Amino acid sequence: MTLKQFWSGVMNSARRERERIAINGEYRSVTMWLPLGVILFFAVFFSQEVVGSLPVAVVDEDNSHLSRRLVSMIRATHETALVEEVADMAEARSMLLAGEVVGVVEIADGFTRDVLSGATATVVYYDSGTNISTASLSSKGVQRAVASFGVGVALQRVEMEGVMPDEAMAQVMPIGFTTYALFNPWLNYAYYVGPCFWIMVLIIASMLSTIYAVGSELRYATSVEWLRSANGSLLAGIMGKLAPTTLILWMLTAVVGILLFGLFGVPMRGSRVVLIVGAMALIVAYHAVALAVVALTASFRLSLSLGGGYSVLAFTFSGVTFPTMAMIGWVQPFTMLFPYSYFMELYIDQAVRGSAWWYSMPKVAAMLLFCLLPLLVLGRLKRVLVNRRCWGKL
Repeated sequence: MTLKQFWSGVMNSARRERERIAINGEYRSVTMWLPLGVILFFAVFFSQEVVGSLPVAVVDEDNSHLSRRLVSMIRATHETALVEEVADMAEARSMLLAGEVVGVVEIADGFTRDVLSGATATVVYYDSGTNISTASLSSKGVQRAVASFGVGVALQRVEMEGVMPDEAMAQVMPIGFTTYALFNPWLNYAYYVGPCFWIMVLIIASMLSTIYAVGSELRYATSVEWLRSANGSLLAGIMGKLAPTTLILWMLTAVVGILLFGLFGVPMRGSRVVLIVGAMALIVAYHAVALAVVALTASFRLSLSLGGGYSVLAFTFSGVTFPTMAMIGWVQPFTMLFPYSYFMELYIDQAVRGSAWWYSMPKVAAMLLFCLLPLLVLGRLKRVLVNRRCWGKL
């Protein structure tokens, strides 16, 4: 086959696929409308960029001026919003079990007496622990309020003894401790979790649209017609078939970029070019994996099931929710089986940390390696496409 015939086959296959997308609503939904809808949904979902105002209840058994002052300080923290002050722990426990609050603050009876006498006053915080994020944030807010209250009490006690304010502060807090969040000091979820979900939408769409594009040829027994349109070249047919969906997904990637760096103001500290190249490589890598799945299973339905499962597992093994370095040793290599893992590292390096462009090139290369998968199963895929026994199956 000449080069001219090859590119003619690519163009014919691309035109045929464009027509299939135009007349097939199901195909359009998988490739374009559903991903776009979910992307916009998450844009609204993460419009509350910083988590705060988590509901907690207070059981103030002391009911004194000092305890009420502490309650006011807890209410003033960004992380917590007091639902109400309840009469006893039994009522608070019911609210916690019902999910009405994420935690309960108990100020013990005798709180003021202990504070004024110099004894250790007791404040207890109970959280359900069922959600690590809410437990951590609410506990942090309550702990900071209690610590500030304690420092204030100790400072007043020392100053009453005639010590100057600066000296009093040095006595109360002899060691200062400061934490700096270098790359996301705002603790903004749109910077951290938002990209994870948006990229997940893109890879699921890439995986399922490719499986649908190729698998539906088997389902409706049109695979031979497809190969004929590509002048008999499977490689030309694949390039033409995936061209429209790849273009659509790249456009959706641009929408995600506009949302991230435009609407949500995520800082772009590194190379935009590397990030764009990485995003393109990510989409193509999942196209390649999807082709390999169809070739190996020769089943439309099974390919969709395996492809969907494989896409979702990427989130688990990416280290986003549970750090990769904390995983069991033999589990860690599984993170290398998903292009998503490499892209999330690339995104953090370039957008958030501002690493040098060359630092992320191995991640781009790793994603492009997945593109070799179809070449390994190209012969089998062609045999599957022309095998009548594979046609018409669900």
